[in-house]
Amino acid sequence: MVERQATQHYGADDIVLLEGLEAVRKRPGMYVGGKDSRALHHLVFEIVDNAVDEALAGYCDHVMVTLMDDNVVSVADNGRGIPVGINSKTGKSALQMVMTDLHAGGKFNNDSGGAYKVSGGLHGVGASAVNALSERLVAEIHRDGFVWRQEYSAGKPLTDVEKVRPLEDGEPTGSIITFKPDFTIMDENDFNYATLAQRLREMAFVTRRVTITLRDERVRPFAKEITFYFEGGLHAFVRSMNRNRDALHPVVHAERDVIVEGKNQVTVGVEVAFQYTDSATVTELAFANTINTPDGGTHLTGLRAAITGVINRYARKAGLLKDKDANFSGSDTLEGLTAIVSVKLSDPAFESQTKVKLINPEVQGAVSQVVTEAFNEFLELNPREARRIVEKCMTSMRAREAARKARDLVRSGPSLLDSSTLPGKLADCSQHGENAEIYIVEGDSAGGCFSGDTLVALADGRHLSFLELIAEQEQGKQNFCYTIRNDGTIGVERIINARRTKQDAEVIRVTLDNGESITCTPDHRFMLRDGSYKAAQDLTNEDSLMPLYRKLSSKSDKGITLDGYEMVWSPRSNSWLHTHLVADWYNRGQGVYKKSDGDHCHHVDFNKLNNNPTNLHRMSATDHLALHRAHLTKTLHRPNTVQKWRVSRQSAAFRQAMSNRMKSPATRAKLSANAKTQWSDPSYKSYMMDHWRKFYNESEEYRAANRAMLMQAQQRHWSSETNRAEQAEHVRAYFHTHPEVREQFSQTAVEQWENPELRAWRSDKTREQWTPEFRSKRRQALDRTYYLKTMNALKRIELEYGTLDLAAYQAHRLQTRDKSLLRFDTLCNRYFEGNETRAYEAVAQFNHRIVSVERTNERMDVYDIEVPNTHNFALASGVFVHNSAKQGRDRHFQAILPLRGKILNTERARMDKMLDNNEIKALISALGTGISEDFSLANLRYHRVIIMTDADVDGSHIRTLLLTFFFRHMHQLIADGHLYIAQPPIFRLVNGKESEYIYGEAGVSEQDILARALERYKDPEKVKVSRYKGLGEMNPDQLWETTMDPQRRTLLQVTIEDAAEADRIFDMLMGSAVPPRRRFIQTHAKSVRNLDV
Repeated sequence: MVERQATQHYGADDIVLLEGLEAVRKRPGMYVGGKDSRALHHLVFEIVDNAVDEALAGYCDHVMVTLMDDNVVSVADNGRGIPVGINSKTGKSALQMVMTDLHAGGKFNNDSGGAYKVSGGLHGVGASAVNALSERLVAEIHRDGFVWRQEYSAGKPLTDVEKVRPLEDGEPTGSIITFKPDFTIMDENDFNYATLAQRLREMAFVTRRVTITLRDERVRPFAKEITFYFEGGLHAFVRSMNRNRDALHPVVHAERDVIVEGKNQVTVGVEVAFQYTDSATVTELAFANTINTPDGGTHLTGLRAAITGVINRYARKAGLLKDKDANFSGSDTLEGLTAIVSVKLSDPAFESQTKVKLINPEVQGAVSQVVTEAFNEFLELNPREARRIVEKCMTSMRAREAARKARDLVRSGPSLLDSSTLPGKLADCSQHGENAEIYIVEGDSAGGCFSGDTLVALADGRHLSFLELIAEQEQGKQNFCYTIRNDGTIGVERIINARRTKQDAEVIRVTLDNGESITCTPDHRFMLRDGSYKAAQDLTNEDSLMPLYRKLSSKSDKGITLDGYEMVWSPRSNSWLHTHLVADWYNRGQGVYKKSDGDHCHHVDFNKLNNNPTNLHRMSATDHLALHRAHLTKTLHRPNTVQKWRVSRQSAAFRQAMSNRMKSPATRAKLSANAKTQWSDPSYKSYMMDHWRKFYNESEEYRAANRAMLMQAQQRHWSSETNRAEQAEHVRAYFHTHPEVREQFSQTAVEQWENPELRAWRSDKTREQWTPEFRSKRRQALDRTYYLKTMNALKRIELEYGTLDLAAYQAHRLQTRDKSLLRFDTLCNRYFEGNETRAYEAVAQFNHRIVSVERTNERMDVYDIEVPNTHNFALASGVFVHNSAKQGRDRHFQAILPLRGKILNTERARMDKMLDNNEIKALISALGTGISEDFSLANLRYHRVIIMTDADVDGSHIRTLLLTFFFRHMHQLIADGHLYIAQPPIFRLVNGKESEYIYGEAGVSEQDILARALERYKDPEKVKVSRYKGLGEMNPDQLWETTMDPQRRTLLQVTIEDAAEADRIFDMLMGSAVPPRRRFIQTHAKSVRNLDV
C-alpha cells in the first residue's frame, strides 16, 4: 500500500480548463515540437503546408515566403483564399475560426464535394497553433472580390474581419499570413535562410510544377531571393541527390493512383523514384501529402519490401542466386540505394502534430504494388543493369558477416556497469545514465602510461611500482612523488588515482644513458630539460631530458651541517636542496603550519629519509633537541647505530677522512672560531700565524691549479700563430674576393645614417621598445637561452670525452661561431658566482639522454598516476614524465575515449573494412549501441557523446570523419540529440593577474575575434596572448575550466535540419567523386578566413 503523505488540498477547483489557444502557449511542444530553432522554423512550415494544400487541390501554383526585419515572416499563396464568411453553426467568421480555434479547417470533409481531397494539414491545428505562438499575426485574404484583413495577438483577435478594399482587375486571389513569433515563449529568435531554403526546395520537388519563392529582405542593400520550380518531380530529386555519385542505372520512376478496397474504398496516389549507386550508404526520403516524414512509416516499409522481393525473385529466375543460397536480406538490397516515395491520400494518419511518421496501413500495399510493377518491368528490359544491381547486393551479403561482428561486440559485451570487456584505451566513468558523457578525443596522448612494474621515486625514500602504488592506495595510504613545479624548481606533490589505464596496449622500450630502461606506450610524454614535453616514440639521442638526481648529505661538503639526509638537485637553481626542506615548502604552501611555528623540521617517525610532507613537523630548536634526547633509543642509541659507529672509526678510510677534514680551510676556520680565547695570548698568536701562513702558501698552489688549467687551454689555442692566422685569413679572404660587399656595406651605412629623419625615427622606435620591462624580460630570456645552450654543449663534451674538457669546448665554440655559447669563465661568473666547482657539478647533473627507443612485439596492461597542480612526476630511473591527461575530467560521470590519428573515412569504406578498423571497433564497443540496422539507443552507455578535437586542420578533419561515421551508421544518435561538439577556447588573454578565454565564432576570422577582444583593454600591447591550437597546450585545470566543466563550458549540439541536404554534403565532401569536391573548393576558396598552411 502506498504510504500516505501529509494531507494537501485537491478538489474541484484544482482542475484547470485552458480555454482557446492557451493550451498551445502552455505546452508548445505538443503542437510544434518544442521551443527551439527547429520549432521556430516549424511555424513557417505549418503555414507553407496550408499553401501547398491549395496547390494539391489544383488551385495554387505559386507560394512566396518573405523574411522581414524584426523577425517577421510572411507566407503568401495565389490559391482560393481562406473563407471569410460567417459559419452557420458557430456564427463566427470562418477566417477567425481557422486562426483561433483548434481543429477548425476545411480538411475534415473528405466527401466528393469537400474543399480538399488531399492535404497535409489534417488536424486543423497548424494555423491556429502559429497564431497562438505569435506576438502579432495579420491575415490578409484576397477573396470574393475584396481584400479582407484581421489582426491577432497571442492567438486572440484584436479586430474583426475587415473589408479593406476591392480586388483590382487581374489581381489574384489567395492568402497572406504575416506573423512575428512570441519570443517570450520561443527560445530562438533568428530565422535561418538556408534551413528554410532547403525545406522549400524539397517541397518544390515533391509538388512539381508549383513555384516556391524565398525572399530575404533582411539583407542589405538588395534582398536575397531564390525560386524553386521542378518539372521532373521525384525523378529530378533523385538525380539531384546522386549528382556526386556514380549511378549503376537510370532512375526508376513510377506514378499512379491505387484503389485500396476495404471497409471504405480509398484512393492512394503513389509516386516513387529510386536509383542504385556505387556508394555504400542508403538514402531514403518519404513524404505524405508533401510533408516530409523523417521517421518513415508504412509508405517507406512498402517501398523496401517491394524492392527486396523483386530483386530476390529476379536473381533466382536469372540463376544469379542458386538453390543453396539464402535470399538477400533487406539490408543487402538497401546498400547504395537512393529512394524517394511520396503518397497522397485523403485521410493521412500521423503519430503526432509534428507528423514525423505515417501510420496508415493501407498505404504499404499501395506503394508495394506500384514499386513491384515498375521495378519488375525495369529489370526485364535492362538485363545488364539488373545484373549490376544483383551483384551489388551479393557484395552486400558477403559484407553482412562483418555486421555480425558489430552485433557480437555489443551482445557479448558488458552490461552498462561492467567495463571488463570495454576498449582498453577507454577511461570510463563510475556512473552511467542521464548525466553520463563520453569525450572522444584525438590522439592516445590522453592516456599514455607505463608497464605495471615501472618504479616511481617517492619522497619517503622508497621506489614503488605502479601495481604497488595501487595496492597501497586501496589501503588508504597517501604517497608523495617528486615533481617539477610551475616555476621550474624541484618539489613534492600528492599521488592520486593510481590505476590501470589501458588493457593489452602496444608498448615501446626507452633506454637512458644511465642504463635504465622504461617500458611505456609510444605516446607517453617525457619532460625535456627546458620544461616542454615530447612523446616517447619521438625521442632521439639529441633530446635533453629533465633529470632527477639525489644524494645523501655529508658534512664534508661545504656548507652542509647534517649527515645522511637526502638531498635533491634543483634544476632551476643548479644546487642541491635538502628534500625535507622541499617537503616543508609543500606543507607551508598547503597551510599545514607556518614558518613561525619553529626553526627546525622534525621527522615524525625519526626516519630522516622519509620526507613525506605528512612526516614533517615544525618546532623550535630547543623543543627539537629535547625531543631527540628523550628518544635517543630511536636515533643515536639504537644498537645498530652504536655498532656502526664503532666499526666506522676503526677503518683506515675513517682515519684518512678525518685527516682530510682537519686539513680543510673550513675545518680550520671552525676550530679557530671555537678557540678565539686563545688568541689573546701573544705567544700563541705568533705561533699560529707562522704555521697558518705556511699552510696557506701550500694551499694556494692547489687552489690555483683549476684556474690555471682553464687559462692554459685558452692560451694554448690562441697562442698558436696558426690558429690566429687562420681566423684572420678567413675574414680577410672573404672581403678580398668580395670587395663589392665591403663597398656595398659601407655605402649603405653612409646613406642610411646621413638621413636625419631615419636617425630620428630609429631613435624613437628604439626608445619606445626598450622599456624597463622589456629590458628585464629580454635579459631573462637571453640569460635562459645562453644558459641552456651552454650547459647542453658542455654536457655533450663531457659525454664525448668522458670528462669536462674545456679546451674541446672552446674549440667547439670557435668552430660553430655560436655567440650564444658562453666562455666557461663567463658562465661561472654569471651563473655560479665564480665558483668553478659548482659549475662542474651543475654540468654533471644537467640532464639525461636517450640511448635508444625500440619497438617491441609485446602488448600489456599499462598504468599511470595523477599528480595535482604540476601534472608531472619522477620515475626511479631518473627522468620526469607527464601524468595522464584524464585529470581534466570528473571521473564520476565523464569518460574519455582517445582515438589514434584520423579514423577511417566511412563514406568510402564497406562495412567489412570499416569493422576491421581498431578505432571504429573501439568506438562502437564503448558506446554499446551497435551500428546501422542493429543500432539501439536502449544500450547507449552515455547520455552525451562529445567530440573534442584540436583547433587546427587535423582536428577539423578528424571531427569531420567522426561526423561522417555517426551520420551514416548511428543516425538516430544525432536525431535524438545525443551528439555534441566541444568548443574549446582559441585564445587566452592575460593582463596582469586577470585572464579571460576567447572562443571562436562562426563566420568570423580568428584575427577579427582577437582584435575585437583586445579593444576592451586600455593598453592592448601589454596583454599576453596565448593561442590554443591543441588541447594538450592547456593544463588539465584549464581544460576543465574551459571545455569540460558543465557549469561553464559551451557545447554545440549536432542536429540534422535537412536529411537530404546533409546526405548530399557528406557525399560531396567525403565521397569518392573528385570533380564535385574540386568545384566546391574552387567556388569557396575566396571566402576562406582561417587558412592553416
